Amino acid sequence: PDLKNPTPIRLDYGFVMDDVESVQNLSKHLKSSPKVYMFPDPEFAKFSDPGGVKVYKSDYLTLDGTNLNRATKESDIRVQIGTELCNVTSVSLIQLTCKPPDHQPPAQKPDGTPDPNQLPDVVVMIGDKLRYTVGKLDYNEHDALIPTYLLINLIALGAVLIIITVFVLIAYRRKSSESVRVLKNMQEQMDVLELRVAAECKEAFAELQTEITEIGCEVQTAGIPFLDYRTYCIKILFPGIEDHCVLQWDRPDL
Repeated sequence: PDLKNPTPIRLDYGFVMDDVESVQNLSKHLKSSPKVYMFPDPEFAKFSDPGGVKVYKSDYLTLDGTNLNRATKESDIRVQIGTELCNVTSVSLIQLTCKPPDHQPPAQKPDGTPDPNQLPDVVVMIGDKLRYTVGKLDYNEHDALIPTYLLINLIALGAVLIIITVFVLIAYRRKSSESVRVLKNMQEQMDVLELRVAAECKEAFAELQTEITEIGCEVQTAGIPFLDYRTYCIKILFPGIEDHCVLQWDRPDL
């Protein structure tokens, strides 16, 4: 026999109603349903994880078992995780799938009150009689949580970094403004100096042109002023000196 899909037991059925023989064995008289099929109860396997604690990692929770849908429907099965229900989405012969709550619910004490200090049990209930505890479920949320003191330190560090960044930006902007101002002043001074040099050059050129014109007029009028050889040598060799001993040679002795 197939242990995962056993053959149901076929039973005759009827009613005992005084001495009415026609209803005592309906299997002989009703052709539409001559037998009653009796299936074995569904069975769920416990979690194979260490300590019977399954770490919840995906969006859905899958429970393994046997004979899960032979005589039951999805609406007949309830899966409870701690104090909350797991929404059953599909049931096959050997597997049940349900959607757990988004966050780990607290465990449930025997009196029905929540116990947030314990991991919740995964309990499968079928009807009012069948109840299976397959293990505990751990969302592993405690490891993902950041301690309060560390969170406060991170927030304070972030605030300090933001303040430092703001001050650096303000200082950089002020320094840039000062640099632009200094560069603008230097450019203005260079422009003024350039205008001044241009004006002085223009004025000097005008004076030089005037002097050249005057000398040209004098040359044209009086001619080129030539000196004799002796006078020329004296002025070149002894400029500005009138009583040098060499200049006394032509004078008579006293």
